[in-house]
Amino acid sequence: MSNSIPPPADDESEQEKFPVEPSYHPIHKITRIMYDFLASARLAMALLVAILACCVVGVTVWRGTEAGRMIFGTIWFNALLVLLVLNVACCFFGRVWRRRITLVSFGMILFHLSFVAILMGVVYNSLFYFRGMIRLTEGEALPSGDQRSYENIVKGRFFSFSHFQGETALIKMHSGYKISGEDKRAAYEISVGESANRKQGIIYITNKLTHQGVDYFNDREGYSLLLILSDRQGRVLYGGHLPLQSIRQGDESFRYSTGYRDGEKIIPEPVLFPSPPEKPLMAMQVEYLPSKLQERAGDVQFKLFPLDSQGVSPIIKPYADEKAPIGQPVAVGEYVLSAPEVRYWVGMAVQYEPGKPIVLTSLWAGLAGMIITTLGRMLRGRKKVIS
Repeated sequence: MSNSIPPPADDESEQEKFPVEPSYHPIHKITRIMYDFLASARLAMALLVAILACCVVGVTVWRGTEAGRMIFGTIWFNALLVLLVLNVACCFFGRVWRRRITLVSFGMILFHLSFVAILMGVVYNSLFYFRGMIRLTEGEALPSGDQRSYENIVKGRFFSFSHFQGETALIKMHSGYKISGEDKRAAYEISVGESANRKQGIIYITNKLTHQGVDYFNDREGYSLLLILSDRQGRVLYGGHLPLQSIRQGDESFRYSTGYRDGEKIIPEPVLFPSPPEKPLMAMQVEYLPSKLQERAGDVQFKLFPLDSQGVSPIIKPYADEKAPIGQPVAVGEYVLSAPEVRYWVGMAVQYEPGKPIVLTSLWAGLAGMIITTLGRMLRGRKKVIS
């Protein structure tokens, strides 16, 4: 039996096809699918429409704090922003990959990177920011990291009060404060931070204090009276500073009284005295009438109201209405009241926006990218003219 030689193979059937498709590992295919999805123009359009719709609802249906709670401070809205950042980054990467670096292309790369960084800064800020109000009387210090020290708190979902270390203190109020001959009217000397890392400075209407990324602004101010409650035998039962609201009158003058703020309007009202957690004995409306001749002098008007059967709400009709100069006691029923001292209080807006430096730096970087690109194109056009 003879061995047969197989016929030669057909060149066309055995010819390898080019280009050869690489055999990707499955994980590489998954990565490619994810990249194509993140770099999709349809995804970018859908994200922009969704974010725009949320912004419209946030400034029309809900506003202010409610808009932050329902939309802008939520995880899902910030997830949309993060997804938009990834979408822009992937689209940008596809345009510059293996591109020859010239002055024009470098400027374009810098501009697009700054745009991505701006979006990242906005997302970071919305998750970790803090805005609140802290009210201090001269000589008073409150723990900076205690939520109870602040009023009207608005914060990001991941903000932690552990970022605020030490105390915030109001050292003194300076009236008639001047800078280069310009009257700033009132300035407040404050200190913030811990003993080892403490910063002290003066804030006024156009000047803030910044410490470890936290800004302190002078927002509003007023008088605070030191009130002493004694019995008829002269024994002190209670003492404390009572901040008064500054209520603007129709003739642009101010009335200084106890009360509360309702939006932009201030309502004069009696307050419980002594203040909780002490057991209130009465409700009291206090009004300070400053002297026009001497600072921190004048008269104090006391209006005392009985409490209801639960001892928590004042009955509208006062049972005493007395006026006395600062420092002079006045007898009211079985008690004696006096206001021996007038101090100032200041309400400071406290703001922590960690994403703001990123956004501002990125804006400058984007402007630099535009300038570099413009210069590159001008030089390119000049070379063409010369050649």
